[in-house]
Amino acid sequence: MTEQQPAGCLTGIARAVALVVVVPLRLVWEVLCAVGRFLKAVLYAVFVWPPLMLGRYVLAPLVRWLLVLPARWLWRCVLAPVGRWLGEWVLVPLLRGFAWLVEHLVVVPLKALWRYVLAPVGRAVVLLLGYVGQAVAWLLRCLVAIPVTWVWRVLLFPVLRELGRAVVWAWRVVARFWRFLVVRPCRWVRREVWWPVKAEVRRVLRELRRALLG
Repeated sequence: MTEQQPAGCLTGIARAVALVVVVPLRLVWEVLCAVGRFLKAVLYAVFVWPPLMLGRYVLAPLVRWLLVLPARWLWRCVLAPVGRWLGEWVLVPLLRGFAWLVEHLVVVPLKALWRYVLAPVGRAVVLLLGYVGQAVAWLLRCLVAIPVTWVWRVLLFPVLRELGRAVVWAWRVVARFWRFLVVRPCRWVRREVWWPVKAEVRRVLRELRRALLG
């Protein structure tokens, strides 16, 4: 019995705290929630429900009967028939008349201009250019090609040919002189002087190395 007393004391304290603190707070919270729901219902009833009812049962029927249905009737019974009548009896004749004017005032004159003026003038210009080209070609042939060909055949080619022959002959002469005056003396010096001197120098060096080194 002595060990169960502290637990009983703590339980009593917890119940007292709950009764003094938690229960009043819970009651205040419930009251606030109830007040919030009431205010929400009042605000909805005052500010939301009347505009909804007004739009649904007053404005929508008024717009339908005063705007939509009259506009449909006006389009179906007045505007569409008038538009079809205007398109059939006014717009189509106007377009046909405009097309006729364009054809007879623009297309036909342009065709006639092309057929009787521009095309003949173009053909004449082409023929004239052909004749001018032929004349220019003939002048170039007579004044440039034939004289240049004659100068090349009669003057330049023989002169260049003789110059080429002279160059070849001079090259051969120079080659012969070079061979007799340079190549053969150099070969003789190399064979009769350089190689013996070189051999003698090698022999002397070999004898000196043998005398010095034993």
